[in-house]
Amino acid sequence: MRKQWAARGVPETGDVLNRDARRVSASFEAADDLLWQAVAGRLRTLGAVTLGRSGRIGPLVELAMAMAAWPDAYRTVTVEPPVFYQLTRALGEGAISGAGARDRAGVFPLSRFDPDGDGPERPVWDQWAKHAENAAVVAGLARGLAVGLMGALGELLDNVFEHSGRPASGVVAYAASDGAFEFVVADAGRGMLASLRENPEFAGLSDSGAALRVAASDGASRHARSSGHGYGIGQLFRALAHDAAELRFRSGDHALRLWGDAPSLTGQVELAQKAWLDGLAVSVRCAPETPHRRP
Repeated sequence: MRKQWAARGVPETGDVLNRDARRVSASFEAADDLLWQAVAGRLRTLGAVTLGRSGRIGPLVELAMAMAAWPDAYRTVTVEPPVFYQLTRALGEGAISGAGARDRAGVFPLSRFDPDGDGPERPVWDQWAKHAENAAVVAGLARGLAVGLMGALGELLDNVFEHSGRPASGVVAYAASDGAFEFVVADAGRGMLASLRENPEFAGLSDSGAALRVAASDGASRHARSSGHGYGIGQLFRALAHDAAELRFRSGDHALRLWGDAPSLTGQVELAQKAWLDGLAVSVRCAPETPHRRP
């Protein structure tokens, strides 16, 4: 496993942003660098920055969460991909998008989700989730993989209500392009470290990086393993047991990335320290075919 650390445990900014950069791709690297600049109080001194399409929705979700947490710092940042507007409307207004017949991206705010399953919003969620599943199949995923991924998405969604402490802050988003499908489950709650420390087994966890590694093991949660909680991430790994994918878990001041065939903690793994961002964001991207164009 390759770890990225800066001196004295302080994350350095990357080379994505500098005083000469005015337009960059909306990648995870750019989202990370923008947040560090914002936390350090330097983002507005860079002047206007425009983020263009990267073909990914995961960085856009993290950007939207960061902008909600640091609105003044991001006033000079413009994000061009149209789905970003859907994300900001979901977070700010509770707007649902992406369930239309031709939609290839969408956002469902968890402020509109009914965890008990018997409210008026439940049929809306069921329709939205089914459309996301169909979009994955149209993008090139096998039906069985798409069904497995949506099952894992549902488990991750349940985890937001069970563990985050702020479920109404959460969103679920998807994006499909030719040959690729991506979904994200994110919230602005207490994060993985604080949640896991409620379990005596994990009370000694040192930081968010250690918490993310624990969370990526099957059956780990703030409840005892015998309770049956904490299996959402395990279901995700099982859904990808025979497929290639890239996974990113972002919580607190760390991000854990896993990629390759049947991604797991025993495969290709990168743990990196980041600027602090409340909550947890899980991004999953499958690309069984080489995309012909970006979304």
